[in-house]
Amino acid sequence: MRKKSFITALLVSVMPALVSAGNISSIDTKGNIVMKVRIAKRGNDNIIIGSDYNGVVLATDYKGNIMWRTDVGHGSMNHDLWCADIDSDGKQEIFAANASGRVVCLDLKGNIKWTFTPYDGVHRTPMYSVCVVKKENKPYVVCGDFSTDCYYLDAVTGKLVQKLSSRDYSKAKVFKIDKKFNSLHIANFLRPIPLDGENDLLLLHGSNNHMQSSGEFYVMEPLTDKVLSYVAKPLKQKGTVGDVRVADPDGDGTYEVLFGSSVLNGNEFGRIEFSDTYTHAKLFSYPIQQKNIGKVSYRVNQPFILYGKSGYDYGVLSSNAMVFFSSEGYSKQIKDKLLTTFAYNDMCQDDKGNIILASCQDGGSCIHIIDTGKSSWKYDYEDLMPEGNIQRIMDYTTEVRKQLKNFRKPEWQREPVCVTGFEGSKEPIFQELDDSKSLVLLGSPWNRGHNQESSWRLPLYEGNIYLNSRDRRNKYDRSAKEIVDYFTPSYDGVKGISTWAGHGNDPLYYSLDVLKEIASYGYEHDGKKTIYIYPEMNHTDKDFGFVMKNQVYPLVEFMGTIKSNVAFRAKNVFWQGQVYTKDWEPVVSGKYAAEVIPILEETTDKTQDLSIAGRMGLWTAGSVDGWGVRCSRDDPSFDRSRQFSSQKLSNHVLRKTVYSLACGAKYIHNTAESDNETLEYHASLAYELLAKEALYVPKRNEILSISPVHLSMYNPQESYLTEAEDHKWWIYFDKDREETQPKVFSHMNASWLGASLTPWDFSTYASGVTDRRQNSIPTYPNGMVLITPVQNKALREKNSVRGNLADNLHPFYKSIMKEYITDGVDY
Repeated sequence: MRKKSFITALLVSVMPALVSAGNISSIDTKGNIVMKVRIAKRGNDNIIIGSDYNGVVLATDYKGNIMWRTDVGHGSMNHDLWCADIDSDGKQEIFAANASGRVVCLDLKGNIKWTFTPYDGVHRTPMYSVCVVKKENKPYVVCGDFSTDCYYLDAVTGKLVQKLSSRDYSKAKVFKIDKKFNSLHIANFLRPIPLDGENDLLLLHGSNNHMQSSGEFYVMEPLTDKVLSYVAKPLKQKGTVGDVRVADPDGDGTYEVLFGSSVLNGNEFGRIEFSDTYTHAKLFSYPIQQKNIGKVSYRVNQPFILYGKSGYDYGVLSSNAMVFFSSEGYSKQIKDKLLTTFAYNDMCQDDKGNIILASCQDGGSCIHIIDTGKSSWKYDYEDLMPEGNIQRIMDYTTEVRKQLKNFRKPEWQREPVCVTGFEGSKEPIFQELDDSKSLVLLGSPWNRGHNQESSWRLPLYEGNIYLNSRDRRNKYDRSAKEIVDYFTPSYDGVKGISTWAGHGNDPLYYSLDVLKEIASYGYEHDGKKTIYIYPEMNHTDKDFGFVMKNQVYPLVEFMGTIKSNVAFRAKNVFWQGQVYTKDWEPVVSGKYAAEVIPILEETTDKTQDLSIAGRMGLWTAGSVDGWGVRCSRDDPSFDRSRQFSSQKLSNHVLRKTVYSLACGAKYIHNTAESDNETLEYHASLAYELLAKEALYVPKRNEILSISPVHLSMYNPQESYLTEAEDHKWWIYFDKDREETQPKVFSHMNASWLGASLTPWDFSTYASGVTDRRQNSIPTYPNGMVLITPVQNKALREKNSVRGNLADNLHPFYKSIMKEYITDGVDY
């Protein structure tokens, strides 16, 4: 980072709050977590338009006056915003593409002029993109949802003019799924390309998969399916396209496309230049090396133009970094880089070149205006520390720690439940905590991408697909002895270790004998615990069942003999879905209650509200003796094409961890990346509260916030499991199928990112949530509605030893529990 410069803060007024620091002005919205920002014109004046987490659209001037707020979403997010003057009055209108399946048009006073929905009903997929194009001087709103169609609307009235089906022009291809889904995509981005004062072309970025495809760019004539030019696979590295802008930086009248990736590794910015007729396109790719943009994190690379006295540069906002490339020639070398503390949800520019930042990704409430007219703005950007929510959060944390120093637990409080942290840290703050009756922190050695060579799999796995399965992130090049020799020293200086034993891509990282030998070494040296972790074990096929029988369950049984555990870190609806299939009956039965730990992997997960009910349901029913919470750097990401998931303060980690512990979680599987010294190890406050016994972890027979109504899962339907697992492909929406059969759990696949729920969905009436986003801290307003193993004895799994749910709960529940049974689709 650059040498720190002196910053003065001027409080212009209390209401509204505008804080200036050098070349940056920050507007505290007093509570709106602003996710998107745009500029609307009112004559020659610029108005900042924002959209917050709950779908509220707001307007502010540059002095910090909040001009109006209009609740467009009623809890549903806006996926896109656009501003354009549709009636030539010099005042631009605002268009919001809402996740409830609507496009809403507002005037510059915040009044709603019209609303468009492609059809009636509760199964409207989210509107994902919107813009305005002109043809023969008549403006049309173009919008796209997850139906794989786009819609041309009369901009003044909002009435449908024409539908554009991707089937008529798309060149998209699928892989590993039915080829009938070829030539389908959704409109990831829609943007106008100006031709003259009266006509535009339509730029459409189409994509069929928000995790594994960078899609295609199409330049089209409005109101037709005629494609003038086309660019396939625009990203040369991994990731999906997460940001698209159209600009004419050199002012020659021919526009170019700027776009950036949404990715973990392999960050990239790209440009497309066109011939003057837009019939030929040329792609330029700029890889962004990780060393230039700070720590690895899930991020969207947002390109922009930075004008200077002698020309312009291409800039990219990438998490908490900005990097710059020269516009002279085609150089992939980074010309300059800036690093600041926080990452922001969005950015845009006004016609003066000012950069407008949306709120900080950690739950900030400010909009920041960067005046780029002076070169000193770069120092101010690096020094930027958001006011508003972020400062309030940090102040509260400081106060809690101050009070905690003097805290002594009441004499009447029982001995604590001892919580185990999977990933202890070498940082001093963690070392100070690891001497407590209420907290144990384990070491977490990593195999550095080297698994055991696979010859041991023969002859047992002959003919089994897992004979040749591999996790592509790893090499299989170590002998059994090398693996054992690598892991056994990891027990030194810690109370035990946790490490991966396999993964859903390949559950056979190591032989059973090697796993037993490693864990035995720990137990023989002061009884140290081992926790083996299996992420993403969501399979239900026959070959996987063979692995469970011959590798996993023998390991689980062995771990029970040495007071150790196996943790299954499963995605999506596993803990209220696949766990109730045949291969997992021994777990549900309670046979391995002391050994098995259920944990959710939240990556792209839109049903976290259900998972906590499922894990608590297994725990209270007696299937397991404890369950865990997990937070990682990708926890906030439910949409891989919009991964604004580069939190630095990690307040979401703190809140979710405290919530889960208060619900009885005994295990914490938070990754080390979720905390840092710069921000005073904010998320580690949860560990401090535990160590001082200020955070009370209840036993299952002490909780009184459970609803007496519970839902038991029995023989889940394949359609339920399939929909919940289809979280990659955007093109599965089937309106007739959705409307034919109401479901207990619905709107779960990738066609429903941020979508509204049906009134009868379990999440609506039980969890108290309104959409398919993270919902990692569900309210359950009528008490936690547990999702449990079936209590009806005739329907129980074979050899069940788990006992009765009511016997494990507080005596209050002894005679009032009411069971309903579902298969995930019907009751």
